[in-house]
Amino acid sequence: MTRVTPDDVRRTRFGHAPSGPHGYHPAQVDAFCARIADTMLGRDHLSIADIRHIEFDGPPPGHRGYDIDEVDDFLDHVCMELEYLRRGRGRLPAGRTPDTLTHDDVLRIHFSAPPFGFPGYLADEVGAFLDRLAATLAHHGPNGLTPKDVRDITFHLATDGAPAYHREEVDAFLDLVVHQLEKSEASRH
Repeated sequence: MTRVTPDDVRRTRFGHAPSGPHGYHPAQVDAFCARIADTMLGRDHLSIADIRHIEFDGPPPGHRGYDIDEVDDFLDHVCMELEYLRRGRGRLPAGRTPDTLTHDDVLRIHFSAPPFGFPGYLADEVGAFLDRLAATLAHHGPNGLTPKDVRDITFHLATDGAPAYHREEVDAFLDLVVHQLEKSEASRH
């Protein structure tokens, strides 16, 4: 999936989870996809953090839900597409998949300030992490970041007046990075 349009998001259907109480509630997933499509059109205002942290109920009794991994993978792709739209870059370049983050992408990342009255992550610490991630993506060397490194990273909260980034945006981005690094590791083995 190299391009995702609002119509694609609305029309997407997912496979069923194995029988039993597993899977996501189909009507909730479909309604959320409609909100994502509206966000892409500027009619709603879901953030990437909203998408990354959504929780769906299980399917109604006697019904099968949507496959959890399939839905989660689709939401990862949509998050990347929204990031491209947010940066004003329009569609992905030819040959790029939406979950392929590059060195250049990392250098252009801009996180929002935290909401008023809420602490954010120290901007300097997040910036240092982004520099290390950019180097990892540029060189693919043995000393680069691993999925475990990214999962284990902690940023300090900024004190009043210190430059800070919105924690949920940064956390959602870290989830995307872990996903990409895991896929990259799997393809090398």
